[in-house]
Order: sequence, then structure tokens, then C-alpha cells
Amino acid sequence: MNNIAMIGRVRTWLDERRRKRSAIERALAEFRRTRGTAPIGAHVLRLEEDEAIVRVMYMTDHIPPDRAWFAVPRTGANVRELAFEDIAAIESPWR
Repeated sequence: MNNIAMIGRVRTWLDERRRKRSAIERALAEFRRTRGTAPIGAHVLRLEEDEAIVRVMYMTDHIPPDRAWFAVPRTGANVRELAFEDIAAIESPWR
């Protein structure tokens, strides 16, 4: 692999990493704004060209923690919360 190709792959990887981090931060901010509670973590379930689907985990009175899902547009459009039925094909139930 030549240097130009390797640099291209690294740039692609960095761009994807930045997009995921940004989507997670926006989903966490929306979660805090709407739920008024602190999340314990988040994960990108799917990253597409125009939006990311992010799972946010939060503690309640039981284990495992509960989850909420958000569609985070790549543009500055509003983040919206999704129901489990909306993401059931890409998410698994807690075991």
C-alpha cells in the first residue's frame, strides 16, 4: 500500500470517529435536556451518510440499565428520540 492510500484510509477513519463522537455528544445533550438525568454512556448503533442512530444507557432502580435511542442528523437538524420498535432490527433486547 502506498503512502497516499494509507493517508486516505487514516483520514476516512478519523472522519468516521469524529462523526460518531459528535453524534454521541448530541444524543447525550438531548437526553439530558429531555430526561433531566445523567446518562452512563452511549454507543453508535448505525452510522449512515445522513444520520446516526445512538443508544444512550442510563441507570434506574434495576440492572441492566435502561436504554433510549436517538436519531442524530449529520446536519444541524433536531435530534429526535426513537422507540424500540423503530430500531428493533439493529438492536437486541437485554438478556
